[in-house]
Amino acid sequence: MRFIKGVRGFTATELLVVTTLLSSIPATSYIGVKNKALQIQCASNLRQIGLAVRMFIMSEGKYPNALFYPKEPLKDPRSIVVILRPYGVKESVFICPTAPPVLKNKGLTYLWNDELSDKPPSRIRNPSKVWMMVDITAVDKRVSSHLGGYNILYADGHVSWSSSPPPLKPSK
Repeated sequence: MRFIKGVRGFTATELLVVTTLLSSIPATSYIGVKNKALQIQCASNLRQIGLAVRMFIMSEGKYPNALFYPKEPLKDPRSIVVILRPYGVKESVFICPTAPPVLKNKGLTYLWNDELSDKPPSRIRNPSKVWMMVDITAVDKRVSSHLGGYNILYADGHVSWSSSPPPLKPSK
């Protein structure tokens, strides 16, 4: 085998560095795409809950009398999960796909704004600004589920992402 004088090849270290850099680009992109997909799934869950709340309001004339976060979300009669069962919402819809497993196991990973409980919609002054449900991780500002922010369902039924949680204060 003949070598050309002055032409040098790549070292194993250089090849390893380039390979590592090139292989990390798709992985980083994949993680970002996956996180965005989970954020969208969470927003879809909240929209479905919002539709069920609308059906409840059409039937009862007021918002559900639900708790901020019940001790037993799948059993408590004042749990939003139990209240909306007759309106065809699957229990899986009440679970954000990015929530920690300990919260997923409880069956509810969203908080209900109990200041809306038992109120007719006509008493809500600006429903597009009043939050109805939010990711449970909003109670701990150091932890956010979705790319540094939170999905929020508003009283008018729209869902939006925010970098900060709404003001949280259980009324009861």
